[in-house]
Amino acid sequence: MSRVAKETAEERLEELKKEVNTAEYINDAVDRISWVLSSEIHEMQEKNERRQG
Repeated sequence: MSRVAKETAEERLEELKKEVNTAEYINDAVDRISWVLSSEIHEMQEKNERRQG
């Protein structure tokens, strides 16, 4: 990796670290996770209902 690319990557990493440590980012992440899990649970329930009958 070139020096310029490495510096850019390190700068981007620092920006991401700051972003991840905000309440808004964490709240959004929790919302996304809960939505995905809810969708998967709902899908599993539908599959089970179809199997049973």
